[in-house]
Amino acid sequence: MKTDMRALSIRQPWAELILLGHKTIEVRSKRTNLRERVFIYAGLNRIEAQEEARIAAKFGIDVDGLSRGVLVGTVKIEGCLPLKEDDSPAACFEITETHGFYAWLLARPERAETLLKPKNQPQPMFFNPF
Repeated sequence: MKTDMRALSIRQPWAELILLGHKTIEVRSKRTNLRERVFIYAGLNRIEAQEEARIAAKFGIDVDGLSRGVLVGTVKIEGCLPLKEDDSPAACFEITETHGFYAWLLARPERAETLLKPKNQPQPMFFNPF
């Protein structure tokens, strides 16, 4: 395992949707110039209950059984573009506001064989886990 890779914090079930290949766009308010493979850190905090229920129903995911607080896999960041409403299917939610938001293009997710807790304190965006 590469220990010099950065980690990207993503709450569940978004992290699971990335690993399953459904979510190929991560929506952020900041652009990124990174074009590299990063760990996916599944954050401890949950998203809104209504959105969790929608995702559970649409994708058949047991949101209560998802791993949190660990590195769940890796994904390659391949680009960053201004967000468009057309990005909704790739982002796995209805995009209604695009001004000031960016679509981080994700590809080739790989699920971790072993779930690792990061040694360093997770941050809201990127952090060095080891």
